[in-house]
Amino acid sequence: MELPAPTALIVDDNYFNRDLCSLALQFVGYDVTEATNGQEAVQILDQKSFDLLILDLAMPEINGVGVIRQISNQSRHRHMSIVVMTANPHMATDEVATTADFVMHKPIAVEEFAQLARRLAQRTAKN
Repeated sequence: MELPAPTALIVDDNYFNRDLCSLALQFVGYDVTEATNGQEAVQILDQKSFDLLILDLAMPEINGVGVIRQISNQSRHRHMSIVVMTANPHMATDEVATTADFVMHKPIAVEEFAQLARRLAQRTAKN
């Protein structure tokens, strides 16, 4: 019996960043959903759980920190891995660092990102 594909939600207001992450995640076997801002992400996360959340910090509507705050107390997201991406290192505050599983600084190295995604997918498959 084949295991279902791991799921990921990519949240970034920049199309090119979403596309890059989506292609890398799909390459290593993820079923990907995309959101263009934090408000859209919160609406999606209210309806569905994911194995992995890729989250930009600087976005319109609700920023990445706001998304983290809104979902942090929801038990259904307890096992979701969170990878935060930022072009502004000062935004990776202690709150972000303690909540996220990994913080990546933009520009993202595609190969490094794909390797991280592959490791997270393997971890998901074991649980």
